Amino acid sequence: RASDLFDKGSPVLAALISVLADLGLLRIFVLELDDKIAAVSINFEQRGTMMAFVTTYDPEYERASPGMVLMMDYIQWSFDRGLATIDFLCGGEDFKRRFATQSVTLSSMMGARGLRGHLAALADQVSHASKSWRTRRQPKAEAPDE
Repeated sequence: RASDLFDKGSPVLAALISVLADLGLLRIFVLELDDKIAAVSINFEQRGTMMAFVTTYDPEYERASPGMVLMMDYIQWSFDRGLATIDFLCGGEDFKRRFATQSVTLSSMMGARGLRGHLAALADQVSHASKSWRTRRQPKAEAPDE
């Protein structure tokens, strides 16, 4: 079943934001242009790490990449405050491959009962090995010059 986290009127996101705010972990970043919101990023800070939960933008400003601009702002904000890491969390968005210096698989488990299951498991292993190989071949993000 697909997540209803972002469905209009869903109380789940509001509840999550409320809990993070109550714990003092919530970090919301807003990019405005002419008194209009161009992009919003909902993040949380935990153990010296900025957890980049979700960034969204107004499609009217898509050409200017407001989500990317806002992301650069919260990354700079995080480093200025002594945070050591930005965690882009799960998902395979392209920007993560451009900015990330490492990728971590938290855990992966699979079981197969029949021939088709074993073939699917093998295909999955090949896919993960291929992605890992491509990631290792990709140039890492360079640190900015001081």
